[in-house]
Amino acid sequence: MKNIWDFQSAAFRIAEKDLRTEFRRSYEVLSILTFSVGSILICSFAWSDGSVGPEVSAAALWIILFFASILAFTTSFTREADRGTLGGLKTLPCSPLAILFGKIIYGTALLFFVECVLIPFSIIFLNLDLSGRFLALLLVCLLGAVGLSFAGSFVSGLVMFSEGKTLLLSFLLIPVCMPVLMPSVSATKEIIAGSSLSEVVPELRLLIAFLLLITAVMILTFEFVLEE
Repeated sequence: MKNIWDFQSAAFRIAEKDLRTEFRRSYEVLSILTFSVGSILICSFAWSDGSVGPEVSAAALWIILFFASILAFTTSFTREADRGTLGGLKTLPCSPLAILFGKIIYGTALLFFVECVLIPFSIIFLNLDLSGRFLALLLVCLLGAVGLSFAGSFVSGLVMFSEGKTLLLSFLLIPVCMPVLMPSVSATKEIIAGSSLSEVVPELRLLIAFLLLITAVMILTFEFVLEE
């Protein structure tokens, strides 16, 4: 029990440190928000005739979130490697997985913050009717953010010592995030079209299955990734 508590405590301390750093240098958060809201505004101008179906709105929302996640995860492990603070993380009295889960918590919190700003703008400018289903959409987006954070943090750790790490991260995230994006887009489309949360349970199960799979991969491999 003490080991679990120490693991959680270390992960939350690392996440808190990263969030403080991120919001202290608020221009990075503002750049992500500007990109996300600006993309929604461009879509609203392009689709001003109102002829866009829920599948296109859902796909646009998740494409924007995916590219926002790339902007977020380029500073996850790569910032530690570039600044030389990765050695300090390695000396912490915690397991490498605690460091990774701290990064995942940080990524989830940052992406969910972006979603909480982006979804109201999407409702207003894309004319989405979510009467009584706003919380359902928020839950889907939260699960999707967790999935993107798992994938993005792990891939960021894999490429942090590579040359051209930013470009490599973008290329690797596309196939790794597909198991998150496909059910997330499908669930979002159903909710925008009028379905309730209970009707998108199969998509949520796919998201949870991906989280379990990538967690197993991380447990088996991340200690070696961090040492390399």
